[in-house]
This record gives sequence, C-alpha cells and structure tokens, in this order.
Amino acid sequence: MAHEDRRNMSNNTDACVDNLDNDQKSALEQLAAANHEIEELKLQIAWLERSYE
Repeated sequence: MAHEDRRNMSNNTDACVDNLDNDQKSALEQLAAANHEIEELKLQIAWLERSYE
C-alpha cells in the first residue's frame, strides 16, 4: 500500500513538472511573439516619423 502511495505521489510530481515545463514554454513563446510585435511597431513608428519630415 505504501509503495503504491509513493508511486502515485511520484506520478503526480512528474505531472506537475510537465505542466510547469509547458507553462514555461508557453510563456517563452508569448514573450517571443510580443518581442516580435514590438520590433514591428518600432519599424512602423520609424517609418511614420520619416514620412512626416
């Protein structure tokens, strides 16, 4: 019985780590997308500034 409980706890811990890895990947993907969008906006701002000169 105790062995089964330890195995279940180990499986639960592994599942939590997997979820954390997925959350971190998702956060990194969101950061990468946001950084890309920021760079595009900077280019648009630069273009607009030049067009008003």
